[in-house]
Amino acid sequence: MFKYIVILLVVNALLDGTGITSKNNVVMDIHAPAEIVAGSTVDVDIELHKGDLSGFARFQQQLPNGVTASPVLPADMNFTFEDNTVKMIWLNLPREEIITVRYRLHINERLSGNLDLNGTFSYIENNQRKYAEATSTLMAVNSPPDIDKRLIVDVAEADRKLPSPPPSLKQLDNVMAIRQDPVADDNGYIVNILVNKGDNNHFAKIEEIIPDGFTAFEMENRGGLFSFSEQRVRIIWRNLPAESSFITSYRLVPDDTRTEVPQLSGEFAFMHNEITNSRKIVQRDTELPSIDETNRNQLLASISPLETYGLPPGNRHESTPSTSSATPQRTLQNTSRPLKAEEGVYYRVQIAAGQRPVNIEQYFRQRNITDDVHSEIHEGWIKYSVGSYYDYKSARDHRVNIRNATSINDAFVTAYNNGSRITVQEALMFANHQWYR
Repeated sequence: MFKYIVILLVVNALLDGTGITSKNNVVMDIHAPAEIVAGSTVDVDIELHKGDLSGFARFQQQLPNGVTASPVLPADMNFTFEDNTVKMIWLNLPREEIITVRYRLHINERLSGNLDLNGTFSYIENNQRKYAEATSTLMAVNSPPDIDKRLIVDVAEADRKLPSPPPSLKQLDNVMAIRQDPVADDNGYIVNILVNKGDNNHFAKIEEIIPDGFTAFEMENRGGLFSFSEQRVRIIWRNLPAESSFITSYRLVPDDTRTEVPQLSGEFAFMHNEITNSRKIVQRDTELPSIDETNRNQLLASISPLETYGLPPGNRHESTPSTSSATPQRTLQNTSRPLKAEEGVYYRVQIAAGQRPVNIEQYFRQRNITDDVHSEIHEGWIKYSVGSYYDYKSARDHRVNIRNATSINDAFVTAYNNGSRITVQEALMFANHQWYR
């Protein structure tokens, strides 16, 4: 689902053994001890000279079997180590011109030889993806004196002779969100939601559809960003709380026309292995704030994973290139150009949506669209969009140009996070982008 579009900019070595710099003077140095005894741990520093670079960025490093990594100084970024790969992701780089990240390596006692530490730093500049690569830093791994010589494996042969790390034991079926029946008080209703996140730690979102006549207000977000618009409550986490389960809540206040208990529907979405997963929020008559660990585990075990799948899409107005009301098709015809995912938060301009595929070249040429048009299936619709921008203003400007220069007068800006659709409001909050009319 999340296959990256890579616009390669090959960078050249400019420094004598300390790093490789791009034309934009982004330099990355990796500092590690010259040697280490196998079976021990060592701290490694990445010193990034980034200048005034801001926005989304990622560092990636591949390690051999027998070497594992963990974060020490995260520097406002997401750190993961899976499948022998270190990934550090900044949604917004810190303001400092030079930043240092420290992480820790543990070396299997059977290893010996030279451990080659390198990596790639990718970033966005002028709406283009660029790269800076670190020159290899060699660290000598020495065998401990008491190890059986027959067990020693050269670092260069570790992937072949050492067992691969065990597969992830993440139980995604146990990831769920449970809503308590809304609790009435003198000011309206309190909505409590228990989130069982497992070991998923990074980007996540709760979205609830609120009936007309009710207004939602922020209560306990557990570090998330709360918003309420168009009768939808959204709570967004850049990093989820440390606990495997936690409770978040908000308040609903009815107007004078509503006297009944609000009927809610919603979903919990989260990132796992760079893929967006979603779970329907199920509702139970359980007093969540006072639940103890035993009863909480019993509650989680009582819910079938099948119950947590499949939130029906909300109704939204869409401009359609076809007036047909036929059942939405689930595959795109050969005339379509499927939209591929990109990294980070970015924007496109949606120019049409329909329930049947069209001949993209013919249909949009007749409407004076000269951009490359791509399609995606989203909420049962085939949606057509153009452009790819890492700041909102550029997308807004292109939307204005389309409305002025073509027969399409209802184009609008859409937003994505790693290829998954999010609202523009979420993108602006998540990436600290400025909004323009």
